[in-house]
Order: sequence, then C-alpha cells, then structure tokens
Amino acid sequence: MPLRCRKAVIADHSILTRFQIAMAFETEKLRLDPDTCSRGVLAVLEDDGKGTYFVAELEGHVTACLLILQEWSDWRN
Repeated sequence: MPLRCRKAVIADHSILTRFQIAMAFETEKLRLDPDTCSRGVLAVLEDDGKGTYFVAELEGHVTACLLILQEWSDWRN
C-alpha cells in the first residue's frame, strides 16, 4: 500500500500531540506538559492562520507529520 499524505483533521489531534511530545524530548530532552501541548495542537487544527499540519499515512495509520507555521522576522525583514 502506498504512502498517503493529507492535511490533518481534528481526528488526528491525539496522535499529533503524541508526536510533538516525543519530538521535543528526542531533540531537546524537553518534557512538554501534555495538556498544554494538546491545546496548542488543537489551536492549530482549528485555525489555519496559526499553521497547517499534514500527516502521512501508511496502511491507514498516521506515521509522520509536518507542521508549517507562518512566521515573520522584523529583525531580518
């Protein structure tokens, strides 16, 4: 079965939260508060102005995610 990529939906909230918590620990040894992270993920899923999550599915299971954020640096224009 081929890998399928799609825009994330509210139903992906739980797995995205788990992925973010795991990534923070793996990359920075940072332990995120699960409730705060959960609310942050949900905020993005509910407001495209904050960012957009995409997920990759293999055999019907989400296996990876990508978060694209809009950010502006006034320091660097």
